[in-house]
Amino acid sequence: MTSTPFILLLKRTGQASDRPSGVTIQAGEMALSFGGADPGMYFEDSAGDIRKVGSNFYGSTAPNSTPIGLPGNSIGETWTTSSNPYYLQVWTGSVWQKVGAGFADTATSATTATTANTANTAILASGAVLASGSVTSQTALLASGAVLASGSVTSQTALLASGAILASGSVTSQTALLASGAVLASGSVTSQTALLASGAILASGVVTALGLPVVTIVSSGLPAVGASGTMVYNVIPSGAQPSGLFVSAQGAWIKV
Repeated sequence: MTSTPFILLLKRTGQASDRPSGVTIQAGEMALSFGGADPGMYFEDSAGDIRKVGSNFYGSTAPNSTPIGLPGNSIGETWTTSSNPYYLQVWTGSVWQKVGAGFADTATSATTATTANTANTAILASGAVLASGSVTSQTALLASGAVLASGSVTSQTALLASGAILASGSVTSQTALLASGAVLASGSVTSQTALLASGAILASGVVTALGLPVVTIVSSGLPAVGASGTMVYNVIPSGAQPSGLFVSAQGAWIKV
């Protein structure tokens, strides 16, 4: 510019967190705080309140936490925490309200829980339901992948899986346990009505339904002796083993 420019200065301060009051400025008048730690442009609105015009504050403590000028914050002012979980918050006039938090504060609303997933209706997953404690449902537990638990898998009605149900404790259902893959448990598999699987049911304890042992049908000879009370029906004679119903008792198969 060939001519000497005019310099117009607003009311201003170079100190951080030095906000103007209604005495310092009039309605509609602007004031600038350019302190690097907490900068902002301010004006007084028609209601006599001081409002902040940007920018979003980023820091470990809320803006204007240690005021030099007017204390408090203006409605709509925003703050992003500079440490995990990096919440975006807005001042409502009385509290800092989280906005669309990306992290859940409690296990009940989190996608992953370190103890248990519990629901009064159903737990549905296209992959897997994993819990170090227990998976419990009042109605149905449905998974196209796998249900894994180091404790127990319990359902009041039905437990359905197209993959596998694995538990180091027990698998229990009040009505039916259905799986197209396999049901594996180091404890016991129990159902009050029916236990159905197109694959295999393996348990180091006892497999029962309606309080009675489940009969396994075999066609290639009797398997290794299982827990007492386990019942096997041999369809095709194999060597010295005739067709018929066998029950495991005291470490041996006894033909019934």
